[in-house]
Amino acid sequence: MFLSKTKAAEKWLDAQCDGTAALHTLPSCMSLCDLKNDNYYQLIIVDVPLFDFESKPKLKVYKGTNLTSEQNLPGIPSAVESLYINEQEPKIPIIAVAIASSVLFYRNMKPYYKYTIPGMTIEPLEVDVWNKLPLERPENLDKLIESLRNLSLSQLTEQSQELLSLPEDKRAAFIADNTDRQLERFSVITAMTSIKKAVSESKSASCLVLATEAGDILFLDTQAFVLLHLARACSFQGTPSMISGSGQYDIDFRLVISTREGSLCLLRKGWLVGQHIVKLDHPAAGLALLPIDQTIVVVCMNNQLLCYSKKGKKLWSVTLPQPAVCMTPVCLPHLGINLVCVALRGGLVQFYCQKKLVDQFYAPETVSALTFGRLGQEEHVLILVTSDGSLIVKILKRTAEFPTTENIYEIKTASEEASGNLQIPKKTKIFVEQTLREKDHAAAIHSSFQSELWRMRLTAARTTVDVINSADSNMSGDLGMAAIKMAAEVLGLGPVFKLFLMVENISNRKEASGLNMLIQADHRHYQVERPYLQLPMLVPGAPLKLDFKVTAVTDPSDGLAPIDLTPENAFIRVLVFKTGHSKPLIASTVVMPQPEPQILTTF
Repeated sequence: MFLSKTKAAEKWLDAQCDGTAALHTLPSCMSLCDLKNDNYYQLIIVDVPLFDFESKPKLKVYKGTNLTSEQNLPGIPSAVESLYINEQEPKIPIIAVAIASSVLFYRNMKPYYKYTIPGMTIEPLEVDVWNKLPLERPENLDKLIESLRNLSLSQLTEQSQELLSLPEDKRAAFIADNTDRQLERFSVITAMTSIKKAVSESKSASCLVLATEAGDILFLDTQAFVLLHLARACSFQGTPSMISGSGQYDIDFRLVISTREGSLCLLRKGWLVGQHIVKLDHPAAGLALLPIDQTIVVVCMNNQLLCYSKKGKKLWSVTLPQPAVCMTPVCLPHLGINLVCVALRGGLVQFYCQKKLVDQFYAPETVSALTFGRLGQEEHVLILVTSDGSLIVKILKRTAEFPTTENIYEIKTASEEASGNLQIPKKTKIFVEQTLREKDHAAAIHSSFQSELWRMRLTAARTTVDVINSADSNMSGDLGMAAIKMAAEVLGLGPVFKLFLMVENISNRKEASGLNMLIQADHRHYQVERPYLQLPMLVPGAPLKLDFKVTAVTDPSDGLAPIDLTPENAFIRVLVFKTGHSKPLIASTVVMPQPEPQILTTF
């Protein structure tokens, strides 16, 4: 099953192996981004000190092999993300660092904004105890404090938790120092990711997704820093530990959440509560939602690499030779495949395409964190941080192929074999790759096509119903009488316009009688000579042409139109309705041209 080290080494170039970097980080605290908008991608990483409680974590930036920037962080982050907040040029990304209950945003590696998640409800018992503590007698103080133990620690604020942990002789001083302090209870951010807002381009605007220890999933608008949507990870109590997503927030997205209790939950657009899809036997060490076939790949702590569909059906499983430490997806669009890179204990790094092992190599030590993406001017770079603090950078060769894609062009006829190797054109190779991909993922492609088709039909049906209910059309849709069609034409340069309306009965045999026409216009902008008119009976095949005089209101002093008359509000509405009916048969909007200033000046 294993590949030889020689074959694996042919696919990767050793760009850097810095054993003196002394980096210690978490798998979720690494990110790659174009920090200066110069098309040169840099590594953003958090260095967490080990067994040194006095030193603070540092946010470091590596450009190539050089450390270009570092700054202290107030706490140990749970995740780091790089994203864009708007479509303005130049497109400078911001770095989001989740620490405790807040997200720190950095722009150009300088503090930009701090967002704190909404507070949680405080128990009435705790509020009542803190109201009584300053007034209580010293002999009854301990009894009142012990009443807080009726609540679980997770339901108490940090202030009350600290009070319960103090010895009895220090409680009075702590109460005196915190009497006027407002009680606040916040959850802790345990996982973070980002999804695109409306466009799937690499540098388009994104929104931030936060998962809290209380089980809440928050969607944050990073441009206005407001909460877009709030949902629950699952219907039961669960603590999210990892999160992976795909899609766009404004269109459709999917989020897969892994909890500490071993559950996998799926959250889609518009859902308030995630759907529980899988119960894992062991906790997850890595999670990825692959973008092409929308399959969920999870590596567990029992040496199992599992793959599930979005409905929770188990597709395949692989037994790993060693326990897994971390995992990252490896997207190779130029080959049309998505790999999964798994780092195992002992330094072994393996690559899987579905359940097939396609590559592997050994690192000097166990890999504690890794990520894949663009670095510098290279598109496919694998960055590894080992347990001893080494920083390893490997670049995928441009000619590298994996067993799933190589040898697919070697099917030759007898005459081709006699004449030697056949030079396959590049477009033909791309066509063959696309054909194989559609063959392997036919069910997923068909399901996606059907989903988009039904969504388009639903949107068209809703729009049709809205148009019928509002009667905002130039053709009546009332089936109880003859169908009426109206066309409008505006002539003139202004301020006097001529409005011609053509009303026609387009039914075959029915006549239309008892019709009325009403012209609505803003009196501050237009004056209509005959705003109301009773129409004669309309017979099929004999259109009725009407004309109306419409005058644009002008300032007598200079002959100019009002300042608030803009192209956005320069319109009038024409209503056709039947006597005795409140709902119009036709409600059409006629856009009026802007009056010519030169003409207005001459009058």
